[in-house]
Amino acid sequence: MGKYRDLTDIEKGTIIEHKARSGSISETAAFVKCSRSAVVNAHNNWKNQEGVQSRRANCGAPRAINDRGERHLRRLVKSDRRSTVDTLTAQMNQQCTRKLSRTTVQRTLLRIGLRSRRLISAPMLTRVHRKKRHAFALQHKHWTLE
Repeated sequence: MGKYRDLTDIEKGTIIEHKARSGSISETAAFVKCSRSAVVNAHNNWKNQEGVQSRRANCGAPRAINDRGERHLRRLVKSDRRSTVDTLTAQMNQQCTRKLSRTTVQRTLLRIGLRSRRLISAPMLTRVHRKKRHAFALQHKHWTLE
């Protein structure tokens, strides 16, 4: 069974306060509505003055692209804005000792906030076009639906 959720700071404070008033582990767990092991862990961490108790950050496999790799990938994208994921993957694989997949590079690009865009081919308006459009708008400004 996986970890359901981390305790909030308020819940941790409540556990420590209730336990300090000579509450048992079971009473404290029932009061805070969490498991007994969560009460024991929170109290022990407080007693030992440990900082972060969250185990969620350590879940899963380590990332294939670290912070330095993300910065390198961002530089590659900014140097050539029209490069595809395949070319970026090939460039990253030249630099890395560990071979990266296309989806890894694509997921990393999404995580660092670089999303793909399509160029729009819109007609360019000349000065004459703008004058004609403005004249038309002024001429038909007071028209109604009828």
